[in-house]
Amino acid sequence: MYKILAVCLGCLLFFSCNKSTKNRWNVNPDKKVEVTIHNISSKFFDQKIPLAQLRQDYPFFFDNSTDSIWSAQRSDKNELNVYHQSTKTFGDLTKLAADLNPLFSRYNYYFPEIKTPTVFTYSSGLQNLNDPVLYSSQFNMMFIAMDGFMGKENKLYDSVKVYHYLRTNMSRDYVPAQVVHAIANDIVPFDPKNQTFLDLMLYEGKKLILADALIPAAPDEFKIGYTPEQLEWSIQNEGSVWNFFVEQNYVFKADKTLGERFLQVAPFSKFNNEIEQDSPGRIGIWIGWQILRKYLDENPEVTLSELIHDMDSQKIFKESKYKPSKTEVTSYRTEKRDGVDELYHYAE
Repeated sequence: MYKILAVCLGCLLFFSCNKSTKNRWNVNPDKKVEVTIHNISSKFFDQKIPLAQLRQDYPFFFDNSTDSIWSAQRSDKNELNVYHQSTKTFGDLTKLAADLNPLFSRYNYYFPEIKTPTVFTYSSGLQNLNDPVLYSSQFNMMFIAMDGFMGKENKLYDSVKVYHYLRTNMSRDYVPAQVVHAIANDIVPFDPKNQTFLDLMLYEGKKLILADALIPAAPDEFKIGYTPEQLEWSIQNEGSVWNFFVEQNYVFKADKTLGERFLQVAPFSKFNNEIEQDSPGRIGIWIGWQILRKYLDENPEVTLSELIHDMDSQKIFKESKYKPSKTEVTSYRTEKRDGVDELYHYAE
């Protein structure tokens, strides 16, 4: 298959984040960016265009497969079916451009040193569903697999056995959030030496702060990839989840299993008790996001770039003064362990 560059719930939920944090992102960039979009697949599946011409125009799109293999793919009925269905979702790309232009205008405002990428859309033949948007600031390119956004009920996803909990992001409305996620994966630094649970929560949380900055009008559920019901659960149970992390001495612990339980995409977060299936997956990312929002409220002079590049998680946590109210949900509570009081004093 294609080998591309490796390199509402309602107003209450919409305005659920702190007002001062939202006001931070209320900017109107002077420089308006217009993104250039190329639909590679519209040309790839056009038999009138010679394969040699496509290789010349899009050399990064082709691997070392022989022309006969590529020619067969251009006329494959299944490939064509996926392409035509994805085209119905995206149309003539006018709406995509309308979504991306303000996003990249903000991107240029906050990171003027980074050039606006050329955007390429394509149909992956259902091969790139896990990473439907790829981006490289080094090469100034972004690739959007249109077949990754055909709607969560699309029967083609049944044919390749995509679990339903993975389909929340797979609709057209989630494209801007997925674009921001791809940008964040490229520009948010990851420090392999700092691997505590707090480090990882804040690393993932920074990606969502970037979403706050680049798509501020989007509801929070779109930014994090939750359903409205999952977002409501997270808001209502924030204090209880945080209290669970504290009581279990997870916050400063370097244990890769915590990432597997609370940061990875999953149908629910793994609390190892009877209530866990009510929770959304990646609840640790939600908590990291809220810590960073609180930190920005407490430190309004900190810029977006400074936040993203600040690798001192303990400083961020301490200066955030993050201490959400405990809720009445007690099912999360397990036996209290030594060291909890130290963390509470540390946060004060």
